[in-house]
Amino acid sequence: MEEIQNEMIQLGVYALVVRGEGQDLLMGKNVHNYISIPGLESLLQLFIVDLDRFFDDIYKGDIPSYLKKIESKFHLDLSFLASNLTQNIEEMKKTDSEEIMIYYLVITKTLEHIRQIIFNKMGNQAIKDFYEAKTGKSITKQVQNQINRLDDESDEDLSLLYNLIFIQFLTEIYQKENLLKKINQVITERLENFFQKLNKK
Repeated sequence: MEEIQNEMIQLGVYALVVRGEGQDLLMGKNVHNYISIPGLESLLQLFIVDLDRFFDDIYKGDIPSYLKKIESKFHLDLSFLASNLTQNIEEMKKTDSEEIMIYYLVITKTLEHIRQIIFNKMGNQAIKDFYEAKTGKSITKQVQNQINRLDDESDEDLSLLYNLIFIQFLTEIYQKENLLKKINQVITERLENFFQKLNKK
């Protein structure tokens, strides 16, 4: 495996996705929720190596180029993040923050937005499709309110789905077919659990 220049990138990825290290435990949006996914950390290393390479632009202070490389690799629109990151970095420099902390801020902000974009697009669609397949009906405003309430309550299944959908996305990008089958199976199980809760309301 390629050596990582900036360990902050690995720390940032793990802080958002992994519980511990070397155990392949996928963490949910809530740190108290986790599930074993063999092969998880090997997949994340591919992602970390790419981010480490893209980070060369951050060292040069070229945030737009950094974001464009991520957009190109992962087919996402992150242009809105440029001004946000620039402002955050400037504020940290004013307080004499160490460079390493600035790098950590950049990676965590980037990852949080990537995960949210992916869940907004793929996760919400997965819930919608699953619900419609089960009931033959579209999600009503009342059902959406139930989903939002369960999210606010840190529902375990929904919490895990945030990162399961993110990992599903990465397995497709890096073409890890065997891991993708496992992830799809776990996502279906979690959607089933989540649907049962909605169905009880």
